[in-house]
Amino acid sequence: MKVFFAAVFLIALVQVKSLSDKQKELLAQHYKQCIDKSKVDQAILQKARVGNFADDPKLKEHVLCITEKIGFQNAQGVLQIPVIESKLKEALKGDEAKAKQLIKACAIANSDKKLQAFNALKCVYQKANINLL
Repeated sequence: MKVFFAAVFLIALVQVKSLSDKQKELLAQHYKQCIDKSKVDQAILQKARVGNFADDPKLKEHVLCITEKIGFQNAQGVLQIPVIESKLKEALKGDEAKAKQLIKACAIANSDKKLQAFNALKCVYQKANINLL
């Protein structure tokens, strides 16, 4: 079973091509912690990695965990725009204009912090093919 999860994880890292090595390493740490916390089904998570974002409570919990760990939103659910912009610029190889476009389109406040996180990551994937799952 551990071999399966390791294989799934390696596939996931390959899929996040636009992320720096540092981002990939941190994401690997967050991934494990968030999987342990959310208990999301691996099949659902794999589908989300290729753009099929299921309306699944455990997937939303996983996404919330990831967004909090990477600093996109704080524990209260408040979007951290400077952090989002910085990390998107890094993932986009310094393209500040594209980062700002993504923030305007994807960083939409919502009183449900899980839905806010889910919608934001889904949007970033759809508009820039950056997958943080």
